Amino acid sequence: MKKWIFVFAVLYGTYWYASNRFNFADTLVYARKNPQASWAPAADYYVGLVYFQRAEFGKSQEAFTQLLTDYSTGPYTSRGLMRLSQVAMENRDWEVARQSLQRFIEEFPEDKDKRIAEQRLEYIKFK
Repeated sequence: MKKWIFVFAVLYGTYWYASNRFNFADTLVYARKNPQASWAPAADYYVGLVYFQRAEFGKSQEAFTQLLTDYSTGPYTSRGLMRLSQVAMENRDWEVARQSLQRFIEEFPEDKDKRIAEQRLEYIKFK
């Protein structure tokens, strides 16, 4: 039992330290300055996810937009488009949501999330 309490305390302490000392905006700036780095697209994507989980949708939209602007093709493109549509809907930025969903459907017609994208697009069609 003491072992689990210790593990929990270490994990919580690490989370607390990182959340108070680490600025994700700096990560986006650093990734933008190093576009050739193999980790840069992943950094943009995961920073966007962290902001999404924190319900900071404006910052999340910025991160996903940077990802899709700097790396228009790659392993994070399809997931980035779906996440961008989701955060744009949260921000009530209907035009960005429509554009990202349309691009997703055009570029990834065989993707497993195509039906979700079509349903979202139908939902926001006239907003």
